[in-house]
Amino acid sequence: MGQQGSISEPAPSFADVCGALEAGERVTSSESLDSNLPKIPDKFQRLALLGHLEVDAEIARGIFLRESLRQGGRLWLTCPAKLDEKSCAALWNRSRPVKRFDVFLSHAWMTAGRWKLLSLLMQSGSHQVLFVWVLGVGAAAALSLLGLLPSPWTFQARVDGLDVSIPFGPWILLASFLATFLGLVSAPYFPSTRRQSDICFVDVASIHQSDKDLMERGIYGIGGFLSISAELRVLWSAPYLSRLWCVFELAAFRTANPSGKITLSPLFVEMIVVMILLMQYFYLGIWWSLRTLRSEVCFDLSHALGVLPSFVVLHVLRKVHVVKHTLFSKLESFDISEAQCTSDFDKNFIRTAIVQWYGSEGAFTDFVRGPLRKELAASAHCCTFFDYELLLLSPVAASVLTVICGSWLGGLPHPAIAVQVVSTISLGLVWGRLSIKLSLCLCDRFAQPRWSDARDYLQTLLVFLIFAAFVFAATVLSRAAKSCSLKASLAFLLFGLLSSCLSSRLARMSWRL
Repeated sequence: MGQQGSISEPAPSFADVCGALEAGERVTSSESLDSNLPKIPDKFQRLALLGHLEVDAEIARGIFLRESLRQGGRLWLTCPAKLDEKSCAALWNRSRPVKRFDVFLSHAWMTAGRWKLLSLLMQSGSHQVLFVWVLGVGAAAALSLLGLLPSPWTFQARVDGLDVSIPFGPWILLASFLATFLGLVSAPYFPSTRRQSDICFVDVASIHQSDKDLMERGIYGIGGFLSISAELRVLWSAPYLSRLWCVFELAAFRTANPSGKITLSPLFVEMIVVMILLMQYFYLGIWWSLRTLRSEVCFDLSHALGVLPSFVVLHVLRKVHVVKHTLFSKLESFDISEAQCTSDFDKNFIRTAIVQWYGSEGAFTDFVRGPLRKELAASAHCCTFFDYELLLLSPVAASVLTVICGSWLGGLPHPAIAVQVVSTISLGLVWGRLSIKLSLCLCDRFAQPRWSDARDYLQTLLVFLIFAAFVFAATVLSRAAKSCSLKASLAFLLFGLLSSCLSSRLARMSWRL
């Protein structure tokens, strides 16, 4: 519920509160003339009587998380201010009356809805994406082995001392890309596998966007909705702590639910995952395209040219890691006086509640910098490398499967097929996994720009050169081991597994908060 403005004024005076109380009493008196009217506190009564956490049960409305992500995530991509009255009413109709919320989704309106949509889709649907991926890639591999999908190209390789020709087609890699996308889009339509429900408070649907009276009741009743929520999930982005309504939601939830669950879900996590997936598909697409030319020169250049688009991706990853670094630095330097809001009444409304709950604004500032920061650090839903590991490895897994199917279709001797399988798995999955770890670690270590101008790209170039050198070295070693023998390929695989185990600490550091 972030709004523009500044909060440099002093806390509301006694006269302000008395004025609000008088306004509330006038409304109460008029309502008493008709005893059939519901006694719903308005914003003045809530301020005067400190009823910020009173539940307006009549308009408590929620929506299943997966339902909010359907129709292409339109709910999260919608700006109510740009809709007509009928469309705004349709948003309200997507929610339903509830008694409690499983999750209250807190976010800053300043942040684009597409990033919130992406984050929620991947958090709730990664298992469904993998299921669709297995079906799609498995079907493409089976059809290729049965000869129902053509293998129009071949590439030459030296395997176990033999020069062999391996046929291949683009189908498995294409199926991997399409299945990942379709799985992500279709995930909200899968039946829920969770035993508990996921009724959510989503402001754009849970608060009426066209009826002014219902909208006011919804906005100023947020404290009550937070008091009947089991979890507060913060979809964190850089502007979050600068919005006074977002700060209010943190304060109200912890006051109403001293032992309630607060989950921190930084939006940058899923952005990182998507960038790494794109980096791999760019690399593999160029690499396999050049293999169709059969030229030895093109073969030698395929890895070098394939890694070039990674420069752009690594630069974006550096910027994303800068956002990551600001998360807890903002908590450590939090000052409620810097939080912004456009409405003077809203400022008084929020600040009066915080002073009542925490004793003073300074005490609340200390609470955010200390206990709340530690609590968020301990309970952050900031996915580690391993939470999305299978999804991150899906492009190289498709490439590995393409080589294995081609080796079988090419009629290679069984020993040569075994060498090809071991070598491909070693390079694609084990060393590919290591390259992902390295890219994350480098982008984290060199995230902060040393220069503010175009020279910042030189910093990215350093990261890129280290990454490209690692990929090139792994490729050369794999090719040498594969051309030698099965024992050499197994040794290269074991070396990769050992290096992966030793680098686990780097992965944890890279994804730390």
